[in-house]
Amino acid sequence: MSGSCRNGSRFNRFRRCSRKTQLIDQSKSGPVVIEIPGILGEIVEKRLATIEEAKKKRPESEMRLIAENASVPLSLQRTIASKSGISLIAEMKRSSPSAGSLDPTLDPAHRAGLYCNAGAAAISVLTEQDYFSGSIDDLAAVSVIARASRVPVLRKDFIVDEYQIHEARAAGADCILLIIACLDPKQYADLFNLSTSMGMDVLVEVFDEPELDIALSEVEPHIVGINNRNLKTLETSLAVFETLAKKIPDDRIKVAESGMKNSGDVERMGYAGAKAVLVGESLMKAGTDVSELAQAMAAVEVG
Repeated sequence: MSGSCRNGSRFNRFRRCSRKTQLIDQSKSGPVVIEIPGILGEIVEKRLATIEEAKKKRPESEMRLIAENASVPLSLQRTIASKSGISLIAEMKRSSPSAGSLDPTLDPAHRAGLYCNAGAAAISVLTEQDYFSGSIDDLAAVSVIARASRVPVLRKDFIVDEYQIHEARAAGADCILLIIACLDPKQYADLFNLSTSMGMDVLVEVFDEPELDIALSEVEPHIVGINNRNLKTLETSLAVFETLAKKIPDDRIKVAESGMKNSGDVERMGYAGAKAVLVGESLMKAGTDVSELAQAMAAVEVG
């Protein structure tokens, strides 16, 4: 399978080969093939196609203009740093490859109100449509509610194109996620710098030491997330954060992502160095107990 990206993207071709997505970076020094295996590669491949469809509906120049006139972003970094305990980044999503269907009738605005009232420091919104059933409209709806409570909103997606950053800002996102596993170092730096130049904080996500080396060497991220879930296999272990967090400088905000089911797990991550936790699946599965669970997680403090 192959496709072509227009509008000047450096990452303008992709193909599938032996269940791997090959992202071809047409840099000045020549094409560089980046292989992304497993489900992550499938998601990125699909995402590249949907980005091109979005550009046809609303050109990047128009999206950039809307972004430039959006409200000043709230700071995720300052929000987390100002909290004495562990900050909860509460996530919403209708489905995921690892959990299947979670809440197909999700009302993003209502959910945002629950999270804000429960004491969440920030809200993460999945905007990927094919594997997580999200949309940029979800983020826009959440932003209206969250901003009234001065709660930053994170765009959680597989960001591989500048268009997505302008789109995020235009919809009211205060910060974005960049996943090292689906970016080459140069593109990571370019997307990071674009986001920060627009006033948005960046949560940089890694899973292992090689990814962490890239995250810390290309730019100087203030917020580093360690995903306890391997995006290539979907296996999850809290030990991933406990091991890797030791290698992150203490002056950075460390965020534990995935795998936390209760306040005890949040506390465990706190003792391993987490200043914040990003929790989605457990909150989405909590049903009518979601507010109680979110409140318990948001109230965790460690010595």
